[in-house]
Amino acid sequence: MSFKEDIFGSFVEILNTVILMSLFSQQYFKSKIKLLTSIAIMSVMIGVLDLMDTPSISIVVYVIIIIGLNITVKRSIFNILFEMIFATAITILIEHVLVMLFYKVQGIESLDFINRCIQLFITFIICVLLGLNRKLQIKVQFFYEKYQEEFYLIAVTLFCFSMIEVFLWKSNNELVFRQSAVISAYTAIWFLLCSFLLKKLIENRRQKENIRLHEQYMETTENLLDGLYSEKHDFNKHLQAIQSLCEYEEEKQAVKEIELYIEALKEKELNRKKTTVSINTGNGVVNALLYSKRKETEKRGIQLFYIPSGIFPQFPCETYEIVQIIGNLLDNAFEYVDELEEEQRIVMLCISEKENKKQIEVRNTYFVEKSGQVSISPNKNSSTKVGERRGYGLQNVKTITFKYHGKFNIFHEENKFIVEVLF
Repeated sequence: MSFKEDIFGSFVEILNTVILMSLFSQQYFKSKIKLLTSIAIMSVMIGVLDLMDTPSISIVVYVIIIIGLNITVKRSIFNILFEMIFATAITILIEHVLVMLFYKVQGIESLDFINRCIQLFITFIICVLLGLNRKLQIKVQFFYEKYQEEFYLIAVTLFCFSMIEVFLWKSNNELVFRQSAVISAYTAIWFLLCSFLLKKLIENRRQKENIRLHEQYMETTENLLDGLYSEKHDFNKHLQAIQSLCEYEEEKQAVKEIELYIEALKEKELNRKKTTVSINTGNGVVNALLYSKRKETEKRGIQLFYIPSGIFPQFPCETYEIVQIIGNLLDNAFEYVDELEEEQRIVMLCISEKENKKQIEVRNTYFVEKSGQVSISPNKNSSTKVGERRGYGLQNVKTITFKYHGKFNIFHEENKFIVEVLF
């Protein structure tokens, strides 16, 4: 293969890989002209390296592509690395199948430039059909965000397979053709094992999530029961106090003292309701969660307000996922206002339905001078905050929202930081 033919082949192969990588992020094709120019430059560099005819040069090719995409797309090298590994493994699999089919029909002539161009064109069509499929993009991106750790593990195993395949091809392609049946069988087994491993990893992750959700429900239930027992205990004390007044005071004085005592209790309850959230949302599980959060805010000196809007909306997600969304949004707001003065620690929750849109919105006090502690990431549409768990809750909320094709918005207006989820 001539130098020009090598450059052309490298250009199409890189383009095919990037098209598949776009399944994970739309960031790759934001600037198409810039991307195509970068791929052309990388193809020339790879063509020069191929003149050295060194099989181990494949690692250098990977490095060139990763750095080139990092400069062009402005995406982290870590993400590009694993996304490229996965996409490369898929393109190698497609090309492997095509090469074997062409070889069975045409023999060694299947390696000439025209046949290679036909194979690359077929690969390009397949990659376009996969990479530009909007429904597939949504499913892959949801899977990628939710199961990144599992994806990285599978990508590493596919990388090993890909490097072995490339090494064998560059070292002795005649051997690959002679042992095509064996190599194809091992390839199929490898991909099946990877799929099986991925399935088991996902099942394990889901079991852990179910356990965590069960623990969360248990904690909420315990807090609810503790609150009820506490109120029952207080109620008994009030009854004892009234009984004592009846026993040891004169009748008229007792009635007067009891009336004053009851008025004081009413005023205390009214003041408590003014500074805490109403838990009558229309959903029992959410009521229990908010009851628990109300107790938490009383200890932390936070004013939590619930803005009622009538009937509780019929959200498309499961009840436990609604609990996750509201719980994470409130926790995120609590963490920020914890660092403010006590009179500024205000969080508001709104659950409503407007124009067929189901909305969950959390607002908290926000000051520009504290933007170093919390800010809005323009690329990820999430908060970027200092701390181990901060921001992670919003990522969980995004995952659930996108699972049901909802919208996730973060913005601030005046002195309010607002997180909004729409279905």
